[in-house]
Order: sequence, then structure tokens, then C-alpha cells
Amino acid sequence: MSRPPSSQTTPQFYRVSDRDLTEIELHSVDSINDLHRTHPEHSHKGTRPPRPAYSPSSNGNLYTSDMTAVNQRGRPVKWQSRLQDMLTPSSSRAYAMGCAIITLLLLTVLLIFYFLVQQGGAVRMLTEALREKEAAATELSLLIQELQALRHNLTAMRGGT
Repeated sequence: MSRPPSSQTTPQFYRVSDRDLTEIELHSVDSINDLHRTHPEHSHKGTRPPRPAYSPSSNGNLYTSDMTAVNQRGRPVKWQSRLQDMLTPSSSRAYAMGCAIITLLLLTVLLIFYFLVQQGGAVRMLTEALREKEAAATELSLLIQELQALRHNLTAMRGGT
């Protein structure tokens, strides 16, 4: 089987969902608005078109200009808007979050050093206890040898008399 030349190939058509079309339209409107905003000399009307109150997202949800998530019925989702408010960087909130993160990191480092110092003290105590145990074992071994020598001498004295 031979392939037909590229000039004779028939184009393939793909079904595009309504959501994909909406997102393409939103991207196009945003791109055109950005172009008009950055290059007003290319604008035919001479005025800047208003930015739409929504922008596309990667998951298909629509976001209003204040970045509140909109559900399928067009109502804002409370937990998403609260989360967005928490994550929206305002200068005082960003400063406070930065301070909190740095404080937590410093506390973590201090706790690690405290733990290491405590472990170092425990290792020293265990080393001392081990040395004392070895010294006691050595002393006990010498006492056992002396006791065996005394028993041997006592046995020799009884047998010789």
C-alpha cells in the first residue's frame, strides 16, 4: 500500500467539546485584550476594550475577576473563595506568613540542636558506664584468679599434712 502524496491527503476533523470551545474563546478574548492594552496603537477603535469578568482555568472552572471560583450553577464556592483569600498575597499577610515560616524553621533547628545535645550527654553517660563495667569485670576476673589460687593452696596444705 502506498500513501497518497501530502497534497492529496484529506483533512481529519476532531470533535471539540463546548467547554473546550469556551476556553478557547476566553483565551482569545484575553489575548486580544492584552494586545490592545500593551499596544494601543494597534487598536482600531482607539479605546481599550474592558477586560472580561472571567478568565479560563486549567480545570475548566470559570473564575471571576476577584478570583472567586464559580460552580456549575454560577455561584461562588465558599471554601474555594476563602482559600483563595488566604493565599492571595497582600503585603502585610505575606510579611506575617514569611515571619511565621522563618520562626518555625528557627524553632525546628533549635529543637534539632537541643535533641543532639541531649543525645551527646546520653552517649557520654553510657560510655562512662561501659568503662566502669569493664573495670569491674577486670577486677572481678582478678579476684576469681586469686580465689582459685587460694583454693589450690588450701587444698595443697590439707593434702600435705
